[in-house]
Amino acid sequence: MTRVLVTNDDGINAQGIRKLVEALMTQADLDIYVVAPSEERSGVGHGLTYRSAVLPEAHPFYGYPVKAWAVNGNPADCVKAAFHLLFQEGVKPDLVFSGINVGSNLGRDVYYSGTCSAAREAVILGVPAVALSYDNWYDQENYGEIVTIVQPLLAEFLQQQSRKQLPTDVFWNINIPHRSSQDIQGVAPAVLAMDHYQDVYKREEEGYWLQREYPEHLGQQEREDYRLLQEGYITVTPIHIDATDKALLETVNDWSVIKNWRSGQQ
Repeated sequence: MTRVLVTNDDGINAQGIRKLVEALMTQADLDIYVVAPSEERSGVGHGLTYRSAVLPEAHPFYGYPVKAWAVNGNPADCVKAAFHLLFQEGVKPDLVFSGINVGSNLGRDVYYSGTCSAAREAVILGVPAVALSYDNWYDQENYGEIVTIVQPLLAEFLQQQSRKQLPTDVFWNINIPHRSSQDIQGVAPAVLAMDHYQDVYKREEEGYWLQREYPEHLGQQEREDYRLLQEGYITVTPIHIDATDKALLETVNDWSVIKNWRSGQQ
C-alpha cells in the first residue's frame, strides 16, 4: 500500500480537497490521510504556528474511507503535524498531494501560496510532493471535470514514486485550465512566469486592498506557465527547494572585501 498525505490551504471543508480525494480513490492500493487547515489559510505562504498551540482534531470526511484531521494552523503546520504528531514514529507518507486549490498558482505565486508551501514543507521533510491548482478563481463553485482530468496526472506521480523516480528535493507545481477535458491541449513542462502581473493597491473606505493587473505585454515568453495555461495546457513545473545560485556563489570569492579580509589576516 502506498501511503498518501493530502492537504490544502482552502480548508478541510473546501470542495477542491474533496475532489482530490475522490480522484485518488480511483487509484489502486492507496492508504489516504487528510490533514488540512480547519479554516481557509490561503496566501499565508510558508508561515508556521509557534506562538500558540497546534491541536489536530479528528474530522469526518464525507464518509470516505480515509483518516482525516483538521489543524488550527497553516498548510505547512498541517504537514508538520502529520509527520510529527499523527503518524507513528518513523512512519512517513510516500507522497504528498496539496490542493486542489481554488485558482491558479503561477510564477511568483509559488512563494505566497499555502498550497505550494505545504508541498515545499513535505520536501523539506524528505518526501516527494505535488501542488495542484485549478484556474477557476472567477468560477469558484465550478470544478467541472477536474476529477477525471487529474486522474492520469495522479497515476503518473504514483507510478514514478513506486519506481523511486521522484526526487525528494523538488516539489511539482501543477496548474490546470478551467476547461472541459476535450478542450485541454495537453500537458506541458513550464518555467515560472515571474513577471506576468503587477501589484496594485486600490483605495477603499477602510484602507487599501491589494489587487492584481495583467497587462498584455507581461508574461508572454513561450514556455512560461502563465502563457501555457492560457493556451489550454496543464502546466508542470519542478520547484527545487535549494534556491542557492551556485554559479554566482563562486564569484563571491572575487569580492574585494573578501580579498582584503584575507590579506589582513595574513
